Amino acid sequence: MHQEQIFAVQRQPYLLAFPGYHAFPGGKIDASESSTPFETKFLCEHNSLRMHALQREIIEELGYDLEEGIRNGEVLSVSELAEALAPPFSPVRFRTWFYRIDLQERINFKADSGEFTNSFWSSAKEMLDNFHSGKSLMVPPTRWVLAGLLKNPLATEFGDLSQNFAEEYRVPCMEMLDGIPMFAVRSDTLPPASRTNVFLLGDTDSAKLLVDPSPNSEEEFQRLQNTIKDKEIDAIFLTHHHPDHHQFSNQLALKLKIPIILSQDTQQRLTEKHGESFFEDVELRNASENEKVTHWHGSVVRVYEIPGHDAGQLGLAPDSMAWFIVGDLIQGIGTVVISAPEGDMATYFDTLEKVIVLNPEVIIPSHGIPMRSTHRLQETLKHRRERESQILKLHKSGKSKKDILDQLYAEVDPRLHHLAMKNIESHLVKLHKEKRINI
Repeated sequence: MHQEQIFAVQRQPYLLAFPGYHAFPGGKIDASESSTPFETKFLCEHNSLRMHALQREIIEELGYDLEEGIRNGEVLSVSELAEALAPPFSPVRFRTWFYRIDLQERINFKADSGEFTNSFWSSAKEMLDNFHSGKSLMVPPTRWVLAGLLKNPLATEFGDLSQNFAEEYRVPCMEMLDGIPMFAVRSDTLPPASRTNVFLLGDTDSAKLLVDPSPNSEEEFQRLQNTIKDKEIDAIFLTHHHPDHHQFSNQLALKLKIPIILSQDTQQRLTEKHGESFFEDVELRNASENEKVTHWHGSVVRVYEIPGHDAGQLGLAPDSMAWFIVGDLIQGIGTVVISAPEGDMATYFDTLEKVIVLNPEVIIPSHGIPMRSTHRLQETLKHRRERESQILKLHKSGKSKKDILDQLYAEVDPRLHHLAMKNIESHLVKLHKEKRINI
């Protein structure tokens, strides 16, 4: 920091961790990190392991030697500003320490372009205003630190900012993009995921949609009800018919006396699977391509048909294309399974291409966190094409489906092999329909 100006970065969209997010420079403590205490002032006052990590990360990411900056008077102070523990449902739970480094003057750091797409000096107010206008992705602890600095620019200690999620009573909620809170509900989903993102959408004067409420038990259903009891909700929106996107949605609709918006295909599949009584006394509204359902930051939010993983899958996006809720088109955690009869690999390819052309600024999956740009969609399509080429080559060489599985998925957890086989079979069906093989 220099006075009230903060040096911040925007992470590259291709990074696995927080792709495209606005953040502070930093990184993890390496296993080989030295624990030898520093003799340099400021650094000697703090945990030596973390100070070695701080020194190393600033050199790697910004090309700046912190220790040398202290010696020559460029660095005025180093304070342990705050800490925060990642939520219990994170794939990797870690603790983050925030250090405030005050500078004599603003420095033009040489930010690592491999990690950052942008770096800039800004005030806490400007960064928070940017977030609240829906223009940036940011994790809550970063916002909490910025809010603290906005209130007290001279603050040097906020303490532990870790959120108490009270998971025994409530479903935890995170908001990475303004106006789209995500409730991480435990669901009957496929590993390695264990939860489904339940979104709450809608401006103050627009319809409020609860997207994919899908708790996996009576207990989790009660926790979800506890969480949303003070929320205004006008309708439930289902992206598709798989259990981890609809469980208990019919009961919730009855309790709240609100309709369910879904595709005709989803309605048909759920009725065939669970019987006519599944939607008894529930008002149903079938949605289709381009239908207006609510507003976000003043922009009309429309329905998009995104089949492939599921024939009736629907997505949502504002006309501004600031974001796109893609359901299970991709996974932030794990891999999408394309399985007959509802899944079709050729259609899946077409849908990926469709959303890539629409070019939304942020992709929001049903499992995992929002991510900036269509990079993950492009990489998924590229990977599927490469995998299809491998399957085609092996099939033409006389390999069986089991042989293909053993060769291409040798590194995959054997417990997931039955899911990998479904994707192999879907690729083979696609190749057969294209008259490239006989099966």
